[in-house]
Amino acid sequence: MTEGHIDGRKLRRAWRFLCGGAMALLLVLGPGPAVAEAPVAGAITDAALLQVLRSGDWPAAEAAARARLARNPDDVGALVVLARALRGQGDAAGAKAAATRANAQARTQQEKYVSAVEMAAASYDLGHPFAAQLWQRRAIEMAPSDAVRASSVRDYRVLSAANPWSFSVNFDAGASSNVNNGSLADTVDIGGIDFTLNPDAKALSGYEISLSLKARYKFAGFGELPASFGAQSYTKQVVLSGDAKDTVPDARGSDYAFNAVEATLGQALSPADAPLRYRLDLLVGKNWYGGDDLSDYLRVSGSAQWGDPRRSLTQVTLSGERQLRLDSFRNSANVVTASLSHHRRLEGGDRLGLSFALRDASSEAVEIDHRAMLAGVSYDFAKPLAGTVTVGAALELERRDYDATLYGPGARRDTRGRLALQFGFPKLEFYGISPTLRLEGEETRSNVDFYDSSQVKLRLGLRSNF
Repeated sequence: MTEGHIDGRKLRRAWRFLCGGAMALLLVLGPGPAVAEAPVAGAITDAALLQVLRSGDWPAAEAAARARLARNPDDVGALVVLARALRGQGDAAGAKAAATRANAQARTQQEKYVSAVEMAAASYDLGHPFAAQLWQRRAIEMAPSDAVRASSVRDYRVLSAANPWSFSVNFDAGASSNVNNGSLADTVDIGGIDFTLNPDAKALSGYEISLSLKARYKFAGFGELPASFGAQSYTKQVVLSGDAKDTVPDARGSDYAFNAVEATLGQALSPADAPLRYRLDLLVGKNWYGGDDLSDYLRVSGSAQWGDPRRSLTQVTLSGERQLRLDSFRNSANVVTASLSHHRRLEGGDRLGLSFALRDASSEAVEIDHRAMLAGVSYDFAKPLAGTVTVGAALELERRDYDATLYGPGARRDTRGRLALQFGFPKLEFYGISPTLRLEGEETRSNVDFYDSSQVKLRLGLRSNF
């Protein structure tokens, strides 16, 4: 299946969305009681409007709506019917004007819902997909019932899939017991002599604020297969706690700030419906630490994937990365990683994730040159806790082997464990955005005391539910 065929299917689904304005009106208003045809022109009842709307005779629907508006220019139901009728006749601009008037006059939740649906559909017809998605989010917010809301969410996903552009924003903030990734040790052995660590080399507590922005554009690439270009930026800002400032008076939160920018290019190498799907990805990036240049990097990865993402999905990935360190060229590295992941939807709707990876980092710096083995498991519960709170958990273990270390004789062995619990609060949703609470605990144990570390983080964030 080519990208063109995929886009055609998405456009057909989007067209069904565009036709959904009438269905939304029917769902909200219902068939209503049977009434006799009004003897006076313009005395059009809701039931009469619905009847002509059901017929699909758009000129007749337009005439009925205009007749009713002649008596009451602010009749929201008539304005919505007019918008749908004009769309049906290809007049998207006129439909948007009518929907705008309906939205301005809407007072009840039902009126706000149907006018938002028509604004979304007219915006899409006019070639404004982002505006359409924003209005559809408003429709979801104003949906008068759970069934209508679920249908509107499905329509939103159709709109999103048909739009070649996608944007995402992730934000979280919270407290950390170790914002500088400092050591738990008090002393370090260098050449057989114990040295007391400086206070700024030990764990400092504080607060972290993170923000990431992502944009992606989908297009038909080689052989008309799906391809995408993306860009993203990430920033983590740090505010030191009072205790940390007392411990290290000269330290500032900006000393531990981290920033990164990346560009990506991806190309599918097989059709989306192939049993075994291959793709190739390229990433180039740059990052900074404490306001200073840290590294430039280039990563190439190839992956093979099989299964259905809705039920069971397995992926194998091999990547190679060149890291060019700008603080010291000796710290530059070549990194090769092989990974395997499996995600499965269990009976009852729970989702299980398993992962395993091997990494080899080659560098002139003994503190960077290492081999690593990683394993992880994640579990997301389908049934909300107490009917309101979603729960997910993730556990990750990593073992690193270094041939040498600056802080002791012989080789270095690190074992790191990380446990994360995430709670979502979808009932507190606003325009599809709801808060999250994430608790993370991480600990590293090493045969070299200097690398012993631990941290606990409590983070509040926001996420999109669709």
